[in-house]
Amino acid sequence: MKSTGLHNVFLLSTCLTALLGKSYACTNLLVTPGASKDGDSMIAYNADSGNLMGMLYHYPASSNDSNVMRKVWNWDTAVYLGEISEAEETYNVVGNTNEHGLVIAETTFGGIDILANPKHQPNAKIDYGSLIYITLQRSKTAKEAIQTMAKLMDTNGYASEGESFSIADRFGEVWIMEVIGRGEGKVGSIWVAIKIPDGYIAAHSNQARIRTFPRDDAEKCVYSHDVVDLAKELGIYKSAEGDSDDLMFSFSDVYDPVSFMGARASDARTWAIFSMLAEDSSFEKTYEAYAMGLDHSNRMPLWIKPKQKLSFDDVKAAMSNHYEGTAIEFDQDVGAGMYGAPYRARPLTWQYNDVAYHNERAVATQQTGWNFIAQIRLDVPPPIASILWFAVDDSSTSPRYPVYSCSTAVSLAYAGKGTQDGVPSPLLAFDFGKAFWVQNMVSNFAYTRWSAAYPLIQDKIQTIEDSFREEVKYVDEQLSAQHDVGNLSEMIRLATAFSVQSGDRLHNEWMGFYGVLFARLRDFYVIEEDSSDPICNCKVGEQGFSEFWKERIVEETGTKYKCEGDDSVPDEVMTKLRGSNAIEGMRVSNDVIVSDKMRLKAMK
Repeated sequence: MKSTGLHNVFLLSTCLTALLGKSYACTNLLVTPGASKDGDSMIAYNADSGNLMGMLYHYPASSNDSNVMRKVWNWDTAVYLGEISEAEETYNVVGNTNEHGLVIAETTFGGIDILANPKHQPNAKIDYGSLIYITLQRSKTAKEAIQTMAKLMDTNGYASEGESFSIADRFGEVWIMEVIGRGEGKVGSIWVAIKIPDGYIAAHSNQARIRTFPRDDAEKCVYSHDVVDLAKELGIYKSAEGDSDDLMFSFSDVYDPVSFMGARASDARTWAIFSMLAEDSSFEKTYEAYAMGLDHSNRMPLWIKPKQKLSFDDVKAAMSNHYEGTAIEFDQDVGAGMYGAPYRARPLTWQYNDVAYHNERAVATQQTGWNFIAQIRLDVPPPIASILWFAVDDSSTSPRYPVYSCSTAVSLAYAGKGTQDGVPSPLLAFDFGKAFWVQNMVSNFAYTRWSAAYPLIQDKIQTIEDSFREEVKYVDEQLSAQHDVGNLSEMIRLATAFSVQSGDRLHNEWMGFYGVLFARLRDFYVIEEDSSDPICNCKVGEQGFSEFWKERIVEETGTKYKCEGDDSVPDEVMTKLRGSNAIEGMRVSNDVIVSDKMRLKAMK
């Protein structure tokens, strides 16, 4: 049916309203020990925001008097929120893990405005970013973290939109917790937290995922006392007939109803991850219409059983997903450019002739500030139970290096303070000494030559990370030996030294790799080593266009670039002739005959 102008305006308004009401910023994957090849829990996190500079935060352990206060800034906005009471004891935190093997990550789902808008709690002093780092400084286990987070919000107010949190500890527990503010005139948040069954995996990506939840087993599920009552009070939920206990109440459907963009730009990432990893081979097709935003009723399960126990590399591949091979892949159309890049310029939605359109929002994306895969090991001493495999920028083009959770210092290439500490990110101050900038050099160059660059980057990342994993095995043994003889301080010193040196080494190696990548792919060439070549010890190849791109050019330009006359030579023929004596005597334009040497010079 042809759209009317009024209909187009309505679609545009609807799409843009959805965009303004929801964040599309991050992706998490949660793996329980029974679903892991090594028997470890894993939390993977892509922290995505154009104004988030990739750096590794560090908070040293401390002892404080009971009257000490701490200042709090909003991680998203850098607005100063006020002071809260400091804990008498805080734990060492590096990135999103602490010395007790606790890990916390997040994605923002937003939610309904009457609860999600921070203006409803103008005096709130805790935002979701501060909530993570303060909780890590005060909690040892996942259950303790959940209670700490709830108490912090109820005591100090909640200054953020709806959030999904991933929480895992060294005892093998992996939880997902979803929270949203209580709204105008109230303090704190309503929330639900569910433990992921062992042997299963879960994911979330800017769409609330918890629907119905059990009420009779605190070992598996805990929630705020008013999570259902508030919805009734606001008139947005009524008990279903025959459901006096409200067991059919769905947190997600009430507090963050799925929209087109909520499915397509958010939950589709969870669908892509699950489709890659699910034991059920029909998963992708079963939920394809939902992921495309066409059927909001067919919601995905909160967790799935993977087809095999997941390795580190399996998780890495899932967090590098660009929807390849699915119904919403976007590396095969004109927007992907000459070299099939699964990236698009922001903003996420745009309009043409009063019609709203959108770009795909994949798991791996250019606006990632930093990313990690946290391994929480159950069979090593507590101070080294968690290893944060940390990287900056795009999760598909960045190598990760190991950081022990007890580390008391961070590589200077990765170190920094964030807006949650009142420090603006130096995003306009390029610095070769910072990994964020060097990694962005690699990534941004790759986006222009994707089909040639990405395989080289992936091979290099694999080599680096394989080497680090072998080193970790050896270092684990040395650290455990120190722990066994009670030499905790030496264990921490060695763990810190290894973590810092790993970051320093990676930064230097990646700077060198940028040079290699640039030299091999400069000027649209693909240059490989060839010791038999006397000119440059290399083979200089010309990548040219894909068949798809050639077709686009011809369709759009007609005969503009068509060769005419008997002096034209197709690319394929010319490519075969280059470098051979057959070039001698070839006819060129204006009937000028040139020698091999002159012809080769012209081609270069």
